[in-house]
Amino acid sequence: MKTSLKRVLCALLVVLAAALPVMAQGAQESASSSSPVEIKIATWTSNPDQLALLGSFVDEFAAKEGVEINATFESITFDEYNTLLSLELQGSEAPDIFWVLETSAPAFIESGLLAPLDEELTEYDPSDFSPKAMELWQKDGVTYAVPFSTSPFFVIYNADLFSAAGIPTPDELAKQGNWNWDTFRQSSKAIKDATGVWGFQTVDGQGYDARVLHNLCPIIRSYGGDAWTNDGEILINSPESVEAVQLFHDMVYDDQSVVPPGDQSNFFAGAAGMTVAQVSRVSNLAESDFAWGVAPMPAGPMGDVPIIGQAGIGAYSRGDNVELAKKLVAYMTNEDCVARMAGIWPPARYSVLQSEDFLTSQPLLTAEQMEMAVGSSIETGRVLPSHVMYPQIEVESRIVWDRLWNADANVQEVLDAVAGVYANYIK
Repeated sequence: MKTSLKRVLCALLVVLAAALPVMAQGAQESASSSSPVEIKIATWTSNPDQLALLGSFVDEFAAKEGVEINATFESITFDEYNTLLSLELQGSEAPDIFWVLETSAPAFIESGLLAPLDEELTEYDPSDFSPKAMELWQKDGVTYAVPFSTSPFFVIYNADLFSAAGIPTPDELAKQGNWNWDTFRQSSKAIKDATGVWGFQTVDGQGYDARVLHNLCPIIRSYGGDAWTNDGEILINSPESVEAVQLFHDMVYDDQSVVPPGDQSNFFAGAAGMTVAQVSRVSNLAESDFAWGVAPMPAGPMGDVPIIGQAGIGAYSRGDNVELAKKLVAYMTNEDCVARMAGIWPPARYSVLQSEDFLTSQPLLTAEQMEMAVGSSIETGRVLPSHVMYPQIEVESRIVWDRLWNADANVQEVLDAVAGVYANYIK
């Protein structure tokens, strides 16, 4: 293992060890001070509109509580988020509130880094949250974070490139009952052959590293495989998983229709025919110069298996303002705030999900598109695999996944090696 990766892994092991007893100063002391309360909030978005929305929640909460708050938003890039956040939580610059990836939720809960929120949530009707959506963020009946985004993945396509290639769009194929991974592959290759433009770009262009499971799990699960199961069975090297990964590998290296590793071609700039995304990415198309549409994820032998990307928000259990931070988290996930976030981050609250306003909350999508891409999948979709040791699993397995991204890679051998990493942690 490279030295830098060893350092990262060691840091993660330290921060996710059993929590040390640390006395946190309460918010009452901070609130009584004559100076404003400093609250630091860590996210992986740098979108100014999204940060402004979150900032408005803080302002409203401060007015409600009668306290002055100076909120600082820290934007950490997605591919470095877990690593840098974990390092910050060891030092003096730790955020008071932070976003949590679904894959790392068990690790942060087990480590004691997240403060319990049930008392604070009672003011805002916690029964309104979907129990299915809350499962990952609770342990032994205690809520440690609240999912502010429960967002299915779907396909966005460049309709102009499909027209130039003379082939039906994914939406048309879906309506015909013929939208599957085989036609997905054929469409991608047809676009590349006819136009010279890549047929497909992986999720945020990170499908070979930070989002390797976001990229591969939809294919793997629709073929009947998985990374691992909740009861500890490792399936990443099963015949079904190998067949699915082989299909994607062939698209990259045999068909040469997928934006390859290291290439920065961007779907949202018109440089690919399709990508997989969530509703928060649709805003990138507000000023696009090409026609586009959306479609469900392609089906496999097991049908269409929706993948839910979930993100939670929690309060740092050892922060200087932990009591105030817990109240702020509860406020930011109340019905009103969730409704205003719905067009960016689909909610876990029934009252918002079941409203007509939700289906019209994203101005770039019709109500029909919103229902197809988001509404119908939230209750039936599955989150990515998670584990209490996920940060370590991610660091070690990414080194092995790197072996897959060359033309001569033996898919079975690579997935056997990935399974070996998983087996070290998943019991």
